[in-house]
Amino acid sequence: MTRHAKLLLFLAAFSAQAQEYRLPFNGRWFVMQGGDTPNVNQHTSVRAQWFGLDFAKVGGPSRRELTRTASPSRPEDFYSWGELVLASADGDVAAVIDALPDNPLGVRDPDHPAGNHVVIAAAPGRFVFLAHFQRGTISVRAGQRVKRGQVLGKCGNSGNSDFPHIHMHVQDTPTLNDGLGQNIIFGNIDVELTGKLFENVTWPLIRGLFVANH
Repeated sequence: MTRHAKLLLFLAAFSAQAQEYRLPFNGRWFVMQGGDTPNVNQHTSVRAQWFGLDFAKVGGPSRRELTRTASPSRPEDFYSWGELVLASADGDVAAVIDALPDNPLGVRDPDHPAGNHVVIAAAPGRFVFLAHFQRGTISVRAGQRVKRGQVLGKCGNSGNSDFPHIHMHVQDTPTLNDGLGQNIIFGNIDVELTGKLFENVTWPLIRGLFVANH
């Protein structure tokens, strides 16, 4: 079987099982963690986060740099810091945490893994977790109805995070890490893979891709 045929089978298998979502940001970001095997996704060690994703915004002359300076010393040096985090699906806000501090670079808060975060009940058995918000920036509340693309807050560095990024995973219960991780497929996105651009596609994500909403 050719590599292309294997990729099509992979896409079909994911599409058959997954609900379609919107990328939770604007602009071009890098997939830091993603996929369904440990070699590409550290989240597979947690059953509820099996298909979890970490995104970091890129910029600079190469459009591939994570930081504005060669020697970052603060969260503000990352392109992700302060970027808007958007709802990936329509749904009701199931939970909000917004008062935890942002970490200095290289420091984590394992006692609060998701840090400041929003949980969206997108469908029965589909709870979308968006994590590591900047403290005090979340603009929605529990019980509120949100729409795809709606601003939820700003990317920060709270929780079990050592640099600013957006974490996303979908599980079948509203309690963090108490459930089974669900497949995540994104629609109407642009994907850059080994220098080739695939525009306006529906695609499961894996570490190493550059992605943007179309």
